[in-house]
Amino acid sequence: ISTATDKPKFERNAPLFTRASWLYHEVRSHLIRNWRVWVSCTAAVLVFHTFFKVGVNITDSLPEKVFVVSKFDHNIHRGDYASFVWHGTPHFPKGIEFVKIIRGVPGDLVEFRGRRVYINGEFVSDAKEFSLKGEPLALGPAGVIPPGKFYVNATNKNSLDLRYALTGWIDEKAIIGRAFAVF
Repeated sequence: ISTATDKPKFERNAPLFTRASWLYHEVRSHLIRNWRVWVSCTAAVLVFHTFFKVGVNITDSLPEKVFVVSKFDHNIHRGDYASFVWHGTPHFPKGIEFVKIIRGVPGDLVEFRGRRVYINGEFVSDAKEFSLKGEPLALGPAGVIPPGKFYVNATNKNSLDLRYALTGWIDEKAIIGRAFAVF
């Protein structure tokens, strides 16, 4: 005897509609039994996303690959990781988000001695003459970092950062927030 409350049973050789009906009932039953967990998880994700975002570094520019970016933490200091929106060039479209290390803040002095970069007299990195594609690389901006601008850098010699004119100063308005390495 069958009743209306009986759930369809899964049979390996059953028609597709019967298997889909079984899956629907299993998922629905799970959601009804565990609705508090699902509502809590959804709320947690929405709250997390309001204040934070996950940044992923797909290049070798930094040794870390995953970052949590605090969207409302713009209290950026020298040595911090920061996430910012790229201004757009032929190599990368506008709007891509990068994570780099803040090496210079407003008022710091950036100097090039040959192709070696110094900030406030301290060696930061070397600038290559040519890109990996063989294109010449012009040196980035030098002088005192203006108000509302930052000098960003990464640890890899092939990183696209302020060693090169293509990048330029990073505007404070382009910064999404302070980033924290996860792994």
